[in-house]
Amino acid sequence: MVSNAADRGLGQDDIRQIIIRDVRGYSRGRCHIVRLLNTSGVALHDVLLDGLLDTSPDEVQCRAAVKIGDSHYGGGIAPLGDTYGIMIHHVVSKSTYTILIGGSLVDSIISDVIRYGASGEIVTVASGPQYVRDVTIANTRVMAP
Repeated sequence: MVSNAADRGLGQDDIRQIIIRDVRGYSRGRCHIVRLLNTSGVALHDVLLDGLLDTSPDEVQCRAAVKIGDSHYGGGIAPLGDTYGIMIHHVVSKSTYTILIGGSLVDSIISDVIRYGASGEIVTVASGPQYVRDVTIANTRVMAP
């Protein structure tokens, strides 16, 4: 939590205006390389992730290059509208999931993403389609190793 277990209200605990650029790496513990996580009542918005290169060796596959939200954190999935304005660009991933949405997401953009050496979807919505609205996904592709 930004403050403590109680939301102070008026957006004081919001996670906002974050820029992450040029990430190169992997999770040795086979978790997520970048994880964007908020809990119910704490908004996560205006986040830019521009450039992520999954450098996993052949014997290690991360669960996700990028994970947004989680159903098992805080009070569960953050309400629709609490996570918005997320821009994810220029991701190259060998992870089990490239972009894994485990919570809610609205008014966001995912573009220029390459899934390399693993079949499957570029964006996986684990939380269910009812938790995603107005998310633009553009210029993505799956490449063989």
